[in-house]
Amino acid sequence: MMMQPDRLDRFFPITYPNGATVSRFAKPCPHCQQLVKATAMQGVAMLLQDKVFVLADGLCPHCQHRFVVKCVIDAYKRVFPVQLPVFLFRWLLRWGAKRQLKLFRQQPEWQRAKRLVEAMDSEEVKEAVSQLANRLLADSPGVEKSADIVGRFQNLPIYAWLRHDGRTLLFDRAAPGSDAQFQLQAGEVLFDGRLIYKEVTPQQA
Repeated sequence: MMMQPDRLDRFFPITYPNGATVSRFAKPCPHCQQLVKATAMQGVAMLLQDKVFVLADGLCPHCQHRFVVKCVIDAYKRVFPVQLPVFLFRWLLRWGAKRQLKLFRQQPEWQRAKRLVEAMDSEEVKEAVSQLANRLLADSPGVEKSADIVGRFQNLPIYAWLRHDGRTLLFDRAAPGSDAQFQLQAGEVLFDGRLIYKEVTPQQA
């Protein structure tokens, strides 16, 4: 169970241990570059030690473009993007809550979520995160990509197959949106944070 999201502006202002305060949050729309305020975002903002972690879905009121916000704000109000896939970022936030780093919200539904997380075995959480990380494949020169393009997703090409580390992977489907819950099945790999491929045997290849 993931902690209950809310309209993002309701998590602010946030005060850091050093006394600094972030009173509002906004991000430029990736499509039209207009500023999108936290009132147009749905997600969570969590204070973990001396950093605020933000995971939210934004809807630009100017061009109606939907986008994902994944970032960390330090105690000097510097904003750093997070490159992890959304589902793995969720796991790490859940793990952070488990390790008794300060949750910013104290509403009853957050307390229920926190108790559920605290009931989880820390080794089980670590193992789950480790398994997820091992099934992520970044786009890099070490990945051989087919010349056959079967479509486009998020304005980027979908390769029919990939080869990496002796494995052949066939395209299966695009990853769901950030608000969807999904799990990788046996033999599946998430490529470039957006496409799901299935490993095939040499006979199938």
